[in-house]
Amino acid sequence: MPRPTILIEEVIRPSGSRRETMWLVAAATCVLTICTLLILITSRQTAEKDLPEYKINAFSELSPSELAVFNGLYTSAPEINDIHNERDGKWMSIAELEEYYMPPFVRDRAWEKNGRIKWTLKTRPTGEMDIALYTGNPQDDNAGGTFILLFLHNHKKQGNAEDAPEHPEYEIWYTPSPGAYAPEITTDQAFISAGWKEVVAYKGSDEKTRIKGE
Repeated sequence: MPRPTILIEEVIRPSGSRRETMWLVAAATCVLTICTLLILITSRQTAEKDLPEYKINAFSELSPSELAVFNGLYTSAPEINDIHNERDGKWMSIAELEEYYMPPFVRDRAWEKNGRIKWTLKTRPTGEMDIALYTGNPQDDNAGGTFILLFLHNHKKQGNAEDAPEHPEYEIWYTPSPGAYAPEITTDQAFISAGWKEVVAYKGSDEKTRIKGE
């Protein structure tokens, strides 16, 4: 008679399968995080490399309080320019800017927090160009640098846009020196030679436009 076959059943459990899965997920998450950070850093460096040396990116070069001042100027500049046009060439005074609650001129809590900036207005009409400079010097120690909201209102451009030189109607300039003042000559080269930097709001949409070549 043939001998009976003895079957032995043994359950073999996988060793640490759950732990291996956790380590795999953790490694994948780590790689994804590193890649994302590298992309963000590379994108920022590429964007800033495209800026000329005399320009700085507001979102990466300014302190939080300085960025708040810049945002106020960036927001108020178009309205100040429009009111100037409606008034037949009269610029708003500092008192009027405060009365209209325009940031960063109005003396509110944000004004106190951002260095209690003292604003002054100088106008330099030169023939076809109507120039106005709103200069802000912080009064608190370690509050940041000086800002200038510069308006270059070209009367010739209103009458004949084709013959007028291309130049923005307003610009925002910055220097880390809290007691600085505008150069006597209002040109880009004069500002650059005096150590000023033009501040731009370089955003992600600007980078997309640059890449597409629009």
